Amino acid sequence: MSQAVEQFGKYILLERVAAGGMAEVYLSKSTGAVGVNKFVAIKRILPQYSDHQEFIEMFKEEAKIAVNLNHGNVVSIYDFGVERNQFFLVMEFVEGRNLRQILNELKKTTTSFTIEQIVYMMKEVAAGLDHAHRCIDGTTGRPLNIVHRDMSPQNIMVSFEGEVKIIDFGIAKAETQIEATKAGTLKGKYGYMSPEQADGQNIDPRTDIFSMGIVLWELLANDRLFTSNSEAAILRKIRECQIPSIRKINPSVPPELERIVNKALAKDRSLRYQTAASFHRDLNRFLNTQYPEFSPQDFSVFMKNAFSAAFLEQRRKQVEFAKVQAQPTEDKTVVTQTDTRIPPQSVPTPPTASAAVDDSGNLDIDTSTDIRVDLKDLKTPPKPNTLSGYTNTQGRTGTMTRNPTSLGAVRAGTNSSIHFRKSSNLTTWALRGAIAIAAVVGGVYAFQNFAPKNNFHEQVGLKPTTPPPAPSPAVQAIATTTTQTREDASTANYTVSIYSNPPKSRIVIDGVDTGEFTPHSMQRKANTPFSLRLVKEGYTDLVTTVTPTYEAYSFTGTLQALSRVASVYINIVNGGANSELRIAGVPVAIRPTGEGYTIQAEVGVKIQAYNKVTGLSAERTVQIPANQKQTVELFLK
Repeated sequence: MSQAVEQFGKYILLERVAAGGMAEVYLSKSTGAVGVNKFVAIKRILPQYSDHQEFIEMFKEEAKIAVNLNHGNVVSIYDFGVERNQFFLVMEFVEGRNLRQILNELKKTTTSFTIEQIVYMMKEVAAGLDHAHRCIDGTTGRPLNIVHRDMSPQNIMVSFEGEVKIIDFGIAKAETQIEATKAGTLKGKYGYMSPEQADGQNIDPRTDIFSMGIVLWELLANDRLFTSNSEAAILRKIRECQIPSIRKINPSVPPELERIVNKALAKDRSLRYQTAASFHRDLNRFLNTQYPEFSPQDFSVFMKNAFSAAFLEQRRKQVEFAKVQAQPTEDKTVVTQTDTRIPPQSVPTPPTASAAVDDSGNLDIDTSTDIRVDLKDLKTPPKPNTLSGYTNTQGRTGTMTRNPTSLGAVRAGTNSSIHFRKSSNLTTWALRGAIAIAAVVGGVYAFQNFAPKNNFHEQVGLKPTTPPPAPSPAVQAIATTTTQTREDASTANYTVSIYSNPPKSRIVIDGVDTGEFTPHSMQRKANTPFSLRLVKEGYTDLVTTVTPTYEAYSFTGTLQALSRVASVYINIVNGGANSELRIAGVPVAIRPTGEGYTIQAEVGVKIQAYNKVTGLSAERTVQIPANQKQTVELFLK
């Protein structure tokens, strides 16, 4: 691998995944016995802040709090310590993105979360917060009364598997802290504070519930709630707590969900959800009643598809990182080279010499001098370090002694000496002679007894006496199978799942109505684009092109509510029982007289009726002013 890695205690720092002003986070690997290793995330303080006492105390508090948390919706803490005068936390590595990163990426593709996906994520966050709020100190058995105080999209991780986890309890407040937060001190992201937090008042778990309400509102509105050009203006808006109606911004939000949002965002703490458990209960009930078909597995597929490139790249990196080996620590004695050449007859007592290190970090050893190693007291050398780009900062034990022609400077730090002695000339020549004689005899014997009879003819360019054999049936079968596999890959079908926000949108593919509604799964030819149109009454049609590039591909489209609408009432005079009706080219159910259809106002909308038995049809285009009604009668001819 071309990227440098770093040994950090018993961990290997593989790749920096995040960096802040005072700390950084690395994808790392811990190593265990018989090659067992695990990917983790290591958060460590930057060296220049190792003496920053206030930050150190905050870091320690994060470790003390997080080590007591053990829940599926909270990132786990495995270890805490100091290495090279740097405090560090070893955490669970979440293979995914934080919610802010996800929202930014989805905006680039005009994709957004569906209502059920939003409710599911917030339900999971509420479950994790409830655990933190109720957490017990493992040493005293007393409640910690933890308040996160920074519940924002940046601190909500969503994995590619659809798992939702809370991170960063770095400014969380526990009642057992040695130093309480000073009155009037603000900690957290301004846009996600509660009114009491923005006012510098005492806070409790209901502060986290208000912050969660902000995140929920923003996900449903696809916009920020409290924003301005200055921090002071943001805090003023939060203290005033004027919450716009979410249904006016997004009419697809059901009234029950709007009630849940408003309760979480109540300015008066006594009117909010009093616990994260009650918030979780309402969200869970809403999801089960309004979207009974929702599955976390579908959400996992959505995440993998939305971040397919990042997901595959992360898996590729992990395969490469798994090959990285840790620096051995048990035995530091390493034999780097042994020269068995015949030495001069007389060798003066050599002075202490060394090996130089060139710019690439490799030992520059002059092999023109004789080197002999006394192996009597040597242990079995450890495996060489294979860390790409890593240079051992500890001195090698053992000192190489060279003759006066050696070049280079001594590498600092040696613990033992390796002495050199002359080897026997007679023994060396005898061994070489025996090997040469054995090679000659064995070669002649092998040529006479095992060489193919026609090899000589082939070597001198004569035609063999027998034609080359035809491929065996097994080889032919393998070739046929390979060809068939390639043909199958080029004509494979992938499962494609279509989702929409709002759901129950009609699916039209390549101009043909499928008769299906979202969510729906179908088989489509691999890597072949198709035209998709999603239609729902009261919304602007969504038209796009979809190309399934892998199995279990999914697409989620968001339809925009019509800004200006009108109503049309349709009466097919002589339609009969076999009539069909289309509005704007899309089949619709024929409704009883008195029930209208919502259409876009002030534009021409084509209405078609047809009887598939008689073959009679009628067509008419209407253009109705906004908020007006019109009755249309069609007579089939």
